[in-house]
Amino acid sequence: MGFRTLLYGDWHPLVRDPLDVLRGIFVAGAAVMALLGEPGALNAGVAAAAVVAVRFLNLPRLFDLAFVLVMALTGWGEALRLYDRFGYYDIAVHFLVPLLGAPIVYVALARLDTLPDPVDATGSRRHLTGIFVVTLALGLAIGAAWEILEWSSDELLGTKLTRGEQDTIADLVADAVGALAGGALLVAWTVVGWGTVRRLPGGAETRDD
Repeated sequence: MGFRTLLYGDWHPLVRDPLDVLRGIFVAGAAVMALLGEPGALNAGVAAAAVVAVRFLNLPRLFDLAFVLVMALTGWGEALRLYDRFGYYDIAVHFLVPLLGAPIVYVALARLDTLPDPVDATGSRRHLTGIFVVTLALGLAIGAAWEILEWSSDELLGTKLTRGEQDTIADLVADAVGALAGGALLVAWTVVGWGTVRRLPGGAETRDD
């Protein structure tokens, strides 16, 4: 196995490359946390489900890697007590998840023909504005859904993920800033001409047309 094959794959339909190895570790870790009754098992489980779901979008590897790493921050932060050890850790996570998550959700919906494909918006200010606004809305929705999930976990499972109104508002503000940045990121992605770029075996990328 050469270096390029080792790095880019595709090794096997189930485990294509190092990114899929990371996903497998993610899922295994979440399962172990659930069996041990760790309070961060819910976070880890949601993050593991997200990284597995994104696999089927065949995103460019760099974007895929960034998303896996960001999900690792939120998924393992509770288990490793990072939220308690570092004062701004929570804010950083709430910024980064919408930053990368919102564009990915938009791309997923575009591939399902639910939203206009970014590849068709190049050069159109109205289309670019629409992409930005919808991505912003998706990022805000992701942040709100996460707060609802944390509150539900505290009420139903007895966890202590929420720390009061001030903490929730700070998280939502960080989500909003991340969503703004995510919208700008997807617009930049579109202007560059990537559109809904897909990965191909051997490290190549192709664009939906």
